[in-house]
Amino acid sequence: MTVPAETRKEWIRSRRQRKKVARRARFRRQMVRYMVLCGLLVLGWSGFTKLPWSLRNGPEDIVVHGNQVATVEQVRNSISNVGGIPLYRLNPRQLEKQVVALKVVKHAFVRRYALPHPRIVVEVLEEFPWASFSQSPDSPPESVIAQSGRIIPIKDFPTITQPPLVFYGKPNLKLAHSNVVQWANWVAFISEQTGEPVQFVDLRQTNDIRVQNGDLYLKLGTADNTLTRRLGRLTSVLAAVQPMKSRLEYIDLSLDNNIPLKIAKKDKDTKDRNSATAAITRPI
Repeated sequence: MTVPAETRKEWIRSRRQRKKVARRARFRRQMVRYMVLCGLLVLGWSGFTKLPWSLRNGPEDIVVHGNQVATVEQVRNSISNVGGIPLYRLNPRQLEKQVVALKVVKHAFVRRYALPHPRIVVEVLEEFPWASFSQSPDSPPESVIAQSGRIIPIKDFPTITQPPLVFYGKPNLKLAHSNVVQWANWVAFISEQTGEPVQFVDLRQTNDIRVQNGDLYLKLGTADNTLTRRLGRLTSVLAAVQPMKSRLEYIDLSLDNNIPLKIAKKDKDTKDRNSATAAITRPI
């Protein structure tokens, strides 16, 4: 069965018309997409150029969390160079390094926020005090030794906890984390044997280290790889020195073969009383 020529022409004409309408609709949709994209680009450009992205170092621009010893002002001053710089140009890793430059700060984490207003938030994790540090027994502690080995000046951070254990040393004393761990083990080993806490460790002479442990005064010699073994002999002499403890001046653990004891002729209490009496009766 053949289709009449006029009907076929009409069908072809309507098909072409539908394709033309579809092309026009597709073109309109593409134009709408391009217009929306251009609008978003204009809004984005306006946001970066017109909105106030720069920080002013105000209390609402730099927020500090987690600090106990370092003050908010100290943390803000460490990154005071962010003023006037757009938020998107700040490098959080560089700011974290500047905050960690504060000796009491162990780790810092910096986050940038654009809404509701440009600001940065600083999360601070501080050092843990392990021992106090002084240059001599006649001077009060001037610094604190952290578990990481950092020397933290008390004058810069006056609210820091000062542990009862004191280390005496030279002004340029430097301790790594491994040194702190080793000395913590030695101090705990001494206390475990005597049942008394260690008051101080004198490191001013590296070849003649001395320790005050309760009523006992110990000479350790050099802190080398034999010190743990030499400290282990302390238990064996405690029972022997107990009867003469009132006259014992020190126990020498610096030698490998024997353990010398320094015994005074008089009791230490008697000597102290005689010294005090002499000082009182001395003519002026």
